[in-house]
Amino acid sequence: MMSNGYKPAPLDLSDVKLLPPQEILVDKLAENAHNVWAKDRIKQGWTYGIQQDLKNKRNPRLVPYSLLDERTKKSNRDSLREAVRTFVGYGYNIEPSDQELADPAVEKVSIDKIRFFRVERSYAVRSGKWYFEFEVVTGGDMRVGWARPGCRPDIELGVDDQAFVFEGSRGQRWHQGSGYFGRTWQPGDVVGCMINLDDASMIFTLNGELLITNKGSELAFADYEIDNGFVPICSLGLSQIGRMNLGMDASTFKFYTMCGLQEGFEPFPFAVNMNRDVAMWFSKRLPTFVNVPKDHPQIEVSGAGPSPRPAPQSPPCWTPELSLQAP
Repeated sequence: MMSNGYKPAPLDLSDVKLLPPQEILVDKLAENAHNVWAKDRIKQGWTYGIQQDLKNKRNPRLVPYSLLDERTKKSNRDSLREAVRTFVGYGYNIEPSDQELADPAVEKVSIDKIRFFRVERSYAVRSGKWYFEFEVVTGGDMRVGWARPGCRPDIELGVDDQAFVFEGSRGQRWHQGSGYFGRTWQPGDVVGCMINLDDASMIFTLNGELLITNKGSELAFADYEIDNGFVPICSLGLSQIGRMNLGMDASTFKFYTMCGLQEGFEPFPFAVNMNRDVAMWFSKRLPTFVNVPKDHPQIEVSGAGPSPRPAPQSPPCWTPELSLQAP
């Protein structure tokens, strides 16, 4: 009992479970803690020894982290895991940086190689609770979710404030940046995308199971402005395939009855019982040709005269000379 009458009590961590990315963070912290300890010992004159020798400053654990015995590694990880769980239990959002855990085998896809698909803006929803599914045919770089009608095709989904999406190849949610979310998908998985515009929240499922944040919340996004409403959207990376099912025939949904129907969500309203598919827009980048101004600061075009005729049937050909100057 403290002097002010407050009685400290241990925090109940029984329901705090770390996500796989956080377990990787625990390993990183354990390695870093060992390296700091080893560096400090070396400064004090300690060296490696087969057995502990306090008099001669020898320690068998004064080795690179990768060479430590598993018992010592486990001890380091367990203590740091409890520290991370404590922070999570108090409500802190702890996640490793993307730069540290980026898979070197996964290259960042250029925006020019990503294609966006979204429902026509006139079908934007502004109220109600709506549901659609996305089938993952290939397991690569794809994003799916909801976006404002003003979402731009030259900005990757979730980088700005226009889109709220799930990227399953890395298990991330994206809106003005990324955060770890749920788990990764595999080919053949089905993502359920739910939006509740009555309380401004979004939920995602994977094969009928709710995806949760590292805080244990089922709300992927919440407390956003409705403004002009939202439309279903997805983006596909190079050679990726996905299928969006808006629910023209609700019986074709694979996991709607498991999670969605009972919670009061309905198939996307403009797709139900329609005779044809809802109008979709997609991005496609094509070369564009424009006239070069005469006073262009870096480009000058001048004619070199007609080329000789190789045959009587060939028309004269004008050959331009193009000069480029670096800015």
